[in-house]
Amino acid sequence: MTISMGQTTYLRFIDLDRCMGCGTCEAVCEFIHDGKPLIKLYETSIGVKVPLSCMHCSRAPCIEVCPTGAMKRDEFGAVYVDNMKCIGCMACLYACPFGVPELNTSARVSMKCDLCKDLREKGLEPACYVMCPASAIVYGEAGKVVESIRSRKAERLVRARLEGIVT
Repeated sequence: MTISMGQTTYLRFIDLDRCMGCGTCEAVCEFIHDGKPLIKLYETSIGVKVPLSCMHCSRAPCIEVCPTGAMKRDEFGAVYVDNMKCIGCMACLYACPFGVPELNTSARVSMKCDLCKDLREKGLEPACYVMCPASAIVYGEAGKVVESIRSRKAERLVRARLEGIVT
């Protein structure tokens, strides 16, 4: 996921190799968003729990198909729902390759991760990133995040090789 703030591009990455499926990201999101988590843990058919959230795609299909222009990017580049324009048609859900947007049944509008828009506007970071005990969620300037991801992958490759050699 990429968002831009002026000249600086920010990324959020969920490292599934580090995620332990504890649900902290979902719980803090639920707390911050009045009981409606916008990042959710899903259990796979093999019993592994993985978090799923909006990827804030650079070419977001949800924005492209929204008939009212309710799906937008904020000043930081994250995709969010303008509730005043949303008619609850769910075109965004059908267009999203990850099936992320949901219908808020009481308000009859789409809802999805806005990357803690209110917090970011105050200079804070997304709650899921801040609270992740396994450091599985990486957020920050693009270059630093990419370097962190590469470093993690290199570490895993070396450990796998050494574990295969040393018995």
